[in-house]
Amino acid sequence: MSGMLTRARAFSTEALKVVNNVAKQQFAVSIKGEDAVISYEKKGKGITLIHTNVPQAFQGKGVGKLLAQYAFDHALENRLNVICKCHFLAKFYEDNINKYKVLNVKLELE
Repeated sequence: MSGMLTRARAFSTEALKVVNNVAKQQFAVSIKGEDAVISYEKKGKGITLIHTNVPQAFQGKGVGKLLAQYAFDHALENRLNVICKCHFLAKFYEDNINKYKVLNVKLELE
């Protein structure tokens, strides 16, 4: 047995930057050439969070949570009413209710 140790590089969301792509109505982060996104519709003082899509290679690594936090922080900072149609985002909201309880959030899950 050799004395060499191998270390897997841990994935970190710290260096990732979420952007609000208003033209596409998406909150997005690019990772190694792939985009993770939350699709939304913005109308007046309301935002409908429709769907979260994270490439399979990055699922379970905090990317979805990073996007969700950005989306709800955006709603909070802009005093938007939120309609949530995404199960993942609804779970994030419920898990972080203390931070976002001042928001007017309506869950419309199918």
